[in-house]
Amino acid sequence: MELWAHRGSGKGELENTLKGFDIARNAGFKAVEFDVMLTADGTPMIHHDWVMGRCARSVDPAMAATDSLTRFNSLRARDLRHYAVQGEPIPSLAQTIEFCLTHGMRANVELKATHPANAIALGKAVRAAIEALPLEQQQHVARHWVFSSFYHASLLPLQGFDIALLYEQLPDNWALHADALAATAIHLHWRGADPTALRRIHTTGRVVRVYTVNDPEQAKTLQALGVKGLFTDRMTL
Repeated sequence: MELWAHRGSGKGELENTLKGFDIARNAGFKAVEFDVMLTADGTPMIHHDWVMGRCARSVDPAMAATDSLTRFNSLRARDLRHYAVQGEPIPSLAQTIEFCLTHGMRANVELKATHPANAIALGKAVRAAIEALPLEQQQHVARHWVFSSFYHASLLPLQGFDIALLYEQLPDNWALHADALAATAIHLHWRGADPTALRRIHTTGRVVRVYTVNDPEQAKTLQALGVKGLFTDRMTL
């Protein structure tokens, strides 16, 4: 079964930073999941929340999407549990792509549009970052990386890549959305990954991955039900 390090080394542990991804790599992970959103001036950066205050030093918890690249570069991620470890920069998508390719790590890139108006722009920016790579690296990304989102419009510019639709609970019309985007996978929250939902997805030949699974027994159960991959905060599972 595939194991993906959720936000790198797990929520709260230098999440979505290069140091966090390196912690996951050193723990033996071959794949990481991270979140990407646009700054106000259109640069894709690695960040999860719509506000800055939880994960970064900030005078005010401003909306991440209203911050410029200059402001992002002045912020520093902080580890909320281990205050001795601070000062890690918030990385750009380009820096994170370089890290993953250098270390041979697969990636699940979750696109986090902050409002419908920038959903397609975010997808285009992510695609442009991939197309800026040398052809061999573009082909590697196309073979081994996954692009997912709750905001399905973000995935429109990424058709042709491995696309996964994100849901907390599987809706009745999920197959229509998956067909429209030629999605190859569905990513479900563990609470929504019941046998009926998994069977519905598997009958279409699509891959199922489940987030965020931190319990070893639950992981075994999901594997027995045919789940291909798990996203986890634990460095051992």
